[in-house]
Amino acid sequence: MNSPLSFALKEVQETGELPVDATAGPELFPDALSEGALVGPISVKGVIREVDDTAAFEGSAKGRWRFECTRCLAPVELEWSAAVEATAPIDAGPLDLTEEVRQSIALAQPMKTVCRPDCKGLCPACGKNLNSVDCGHKLEVPPKTGRPRLTPRPKKG
Repeated sequence: MNSPLSFALKEVQETGELPVDATAGPELFPDALSEGALVGPISVKGVIREVDDTAAFEGSAKGRWRFECTRCLAPVELEWSAAVEATAPIDAGPLDLTEEVRQSIALAQPMKTVCRPDCKGLCPACGKNLNSVDCGHKLEVPPKTGRPRLTPRPKKG
């Protein structure tokens, strides 16, 4: 399969650099996210430069992804952007950025996603989304106690 993120290095050898402005579909990165999904095209921009006997790419990838809110399970669609760097021997053939972009997407994914900072989550009694409906259940908040002591206090005496 010929990747839209694969670039011949002949122009880099001749002129010293090659501007990159490419787009790839999310199907090129099926395993980039542990949860959620990529939505729409992934844009990769940057430049491939000749550095000694290597071709070095420096740029960024950006797009959109969809996750579930960790509190209320509503779908959340967000934009993302990640830096991408890659190197290859300049006379080794094309420079394929697919794996580097996949790794950048994987590293950029958030650990937790919330639909909004003040998300109320789901009711523990009935499971309804508390952001959209008041189910009437009273949620008891346990009183705050100090941090439990892990070691016994030394005896005075």
